[in-house]
Amino acid sequence: MKTLGITALAALLALPALAQTPDGSGDPLVLSCRPPQQLPGQRLYGPKVCKTNAQWAQYRKDGMDVAPDGIHDVPSEKWQSINRPVCNTAPRGMNATTNAMQTNFTPTCF
Repeated sequence: MKTLGITALAALLALPALAQTPDGSGDPLVLSCRPPQQLPGQRLYGPKVCKTNAQWAQYRKDGMDVAPDGIHDVPSEKWQSINRPVCNTAPRGMNATTNAMQTNFTPTCF
């Protein structure tokens, strides 16, 4: 029985963080918590983040999420993949044919 509990916990921790993040459905005044997420570039986990369902729903509506540190707000990964920046990689020079070797081809994103 103890092995089953450990296996269930390991399976829960293996799910993607997005699947574990509350979506704000249900009673707006009920407190929902997101489990700790691994901090970028570290083995450590951030804190458990608890907010009301109304707050989680507002995060989803705005395309935002709480960073793994539990403090900062960041654009959600889903929002970032849908709203890619528009980039122009055309050369910025007077004459693209003659100045191609001297032109900066760094993309300009808007």
